[in-house]
Amino acid sequence: MSRFLPLVILVIWLSSPSEPALGGLHPLAGCAIFLGFYILMAIVLAIWSRRVARLAHFSHIKRRVRMFHSVIYVCRILIPAWLAVGIFVLGWREQVLALLGKTAIGKLPIDFPGLLIGAAPSFLAWMALWWAQFPADQALREQNILIQLEQSLPLQPPPSFRTYFFVNLRLQLLFTIAPALLLLFLHDSLSLILPPIFHHFHVLENQEDLIEALITLPSFAIFLVFSPEILRRVLHTESMPDCPLRRKLTQIARQHRVGFRDVLLWKTESQMGNAAVMGFVPRFRYVLLSDLLLETMRDEQIEAIFAHELGHVMHKHLFWLVAAMASMSLAVAGPGQMIADALEPMQSHAWLGDSVQTALLLGAGIGLFTLVFGYVSRKFERQADVFAARTIQNVFDTSGGASRAGLAELEPVPGSPGVVRAVLASTAVLDEPGITLAPPPRGYVGRQGAEIFCSALERVAVVNNIPIAARSWCHGSIAKRMRFLENLSGDPARTRRFDRFMYRFYVALIVILCVFAGWTMLVLKA
Repeated sequence: MSRFLPLVILVIWLSSPSEPALGGLHPLAGCAIFLGFYILMAIVLAIWSRRVARLAHFSHIKRRVRMFHSVIYVCRILIPAWLAVGIFVLGWREQVLALLGKTAIGKLPIDFPGLLIGAAPSFLAWMALWWAQFPADQALREQNILIQLEQSLPLQPPPSFRTYFFVNLRLQLLFTIAPALLLLFLHDSLSLILPPIFHHFHVLENQEDLIEALITLPSFAIFLVFSPEILRRVLHTESMPDCPLRRKLTQIARQHRVGFRDVLLWKTESQMGNAAVMGFVPRFRYVLLSDLLLETMRDEQIEAIFAHELGHVMHKHLFWLVAAMASMSLAVAGPGQMIADALEPMQSHAWLGDSVQTALLLGAGIGLFTLVFGYVSRKFERQADVFAARTIQNVFDTSGGASRAGLAELEPVPGSPGVVRAVLASTAVLDEPGITLAPPPRGYVGRQGAEIFCSALERVAVVNNIPIAARSWCHGSIAKRMRFLENLSGDPARTRRFDRFMYRFYVALIVILCVFAGWTMLVLKA
């Protein structure tokens, strides 16, 4: 979930009203407290991190680092939360807008300049956390060299701070906020260009909501189509060289009739093993495979990860995600507005001020978004996992089974647990029946497909220093994902039930979207 926290910073700034702060502090005192908290947080964490690094040669280093990273995660949540305190209590927004108001830019109807200045301390604090945690991360990477040797993985020396900083800048900040800033820039540009044109149309007079929609919708459409071109440059990618593996990946995509522009090598200085797909239309759609992923995985595992990304395209998860987010927006504009109108007579008697009520509503909205987005994302990940396991099973069936290179390493040894069970046993979460030896009908998750994809997931955890049972808000833990596929491979009926569940899930999304859209129209007419 931490990758979306930078977006929360942007949302808090853009959604907060231009009202006097509640603290009643002198402007300089409020700004000093706001900035001083970020500085103090970075210094305390830096001291702790260096202590963890000094104690790395003692036992329990992973426990110490895990505790430290838990605190880092909490601090990342505190960064946008403290921005909200700075806006509503300490007067930070008020001071930034007052400063901009003295310039020509501040008089324009745009949000981009104020956002850049107002959110800058929060983003700088985010970067300061990298400086703080670098020694502890270095100590953990040095400890993991032994694991790399034991598993015959390529040795990856710890990066320099410069490499560490710029890789995190691309992956944690620019990957998230660059598209958002592009969308805001497009909206501000059209806000300056289109209103003078709209004045020539009498039907648009005094129709502020309609004018805003005519500005927002084209901005969003341009953003959806062209943002992958921005991201591929932000993430430092290049076209994957022509090789047998690339030709095999292209063949898998053609079999499923999935169109994309290119397979990109995602250059992370061997700091991250991951893959991604981005783009709504095939002309601007890219599949990304990171350098560490290609260095540390066998070909069949890379094919499984690639098939997982194709699964997101095949099931149109990007479109369904937009539908889910649109439903939430309509829920706020429709039912949310009706509730606000009903409570308006009570606001004069409420003991909470307008700023506090706004902050509470904003927090509730962000919390609701987090819950819905996390739930929907986890369902999409499960469906993409199932698609990948099915695809690899079909490849296994059509290629003569065990004749595939490297597959012997995945075959269970008679009398010993399989790869999936051996990995999951150490997490104490396995409580389902074992893997069946009877091959299920094609179209269901088979034993070999589940084994290969689960081995790829396990390798992702190893190369990224992720505990296999670690929870992920948007993906779920790797252990649970592996257990889920193992369960499906043991009984074809379970795959059929999962398919029916996802079908009903999509129908429910459509119904919810239509209901909230109709509700919003009724509110607007009233």
